[in-house]
Amino acid sequence: MATTVQDILEMAYAKSTQNNPGTIATESVELLGVVYRMLAGCFAVAARVNPIYFGEKATVAPVTNKWARPPEAESIFRTELTTDGSVVAVVPYDDQLAESALPSVYEYGQFFFTAGGLTSPDDTADSLDFYYSRQPTALAAVDDNLDALWPESFNELLALHVAKYLATKDGGTQGREQELVVLAGEIEAWANRYVAFLEHATANTRKRHSHFKRINTNSYIPIFSIIGATGLGQTK
Repeated sequence: MATTVQDILEMAYAKSTQNNPGTIATESVELLGVVYRMLAGCFAVAARVNPIYFGEKATVAPVTNKWARPPEAESIFRTELTTDGSVVAVVPYDDQLAESALPSVYEYGQFFFTAGGLTSPDDTADSLDFYYSRQPTALAAVDDNLDALWPESFNELLALHVAKYLATKDGGTQGREQELVVLAGEIEAWANRYVAFLEHATANTRKRHSHFKRINTNSYIPIFSIIGATGLGQTK
């Protein structure tokens, strides 16, 4: 049976006898938002660690000489010509000839434009396939199911985050300071387990070429901080 937002809230309430449902925070707006933000954070972490885990593909046709970025894309990691599956290189907007031997596009303002090479996609006819790590499906009510791709074995991470939110908001109540310490430790442990799972989820992939890093982008935000943990001192 699929997990609902309400299921996560019930798990969170059970963390403390001082968590009075509907008293500390409203469910339909406030806690619904807390659950979604944490879920979105978990999907963002996956985009860095294992982008294909929440992977999706979208075929986009050109409109007014440009291709729109898929709105649910957290991180695009591959682009192809729909007609024959040829790789389309994404190059910098200020160096459009960086991959002149390949079909290539550049991104600007959440749209992709054909680059200057002779083999670049036709921006009036060619559709592009975007492969990306996506964001979670939006939640509109507490009886909504969580995203179908969310691994329910990590529901505890979501519940702990809600419990921490409740304890923080109710900080004037006696004893909740120590409760926050315990919750922070449990969040730390579950965050590490979640990232470890993403790292080794499918370990038997075979390749024709040596291992390589699929994503090479600037990283200013420590990955564990996205989901409220420090992650054994790691910074990326």
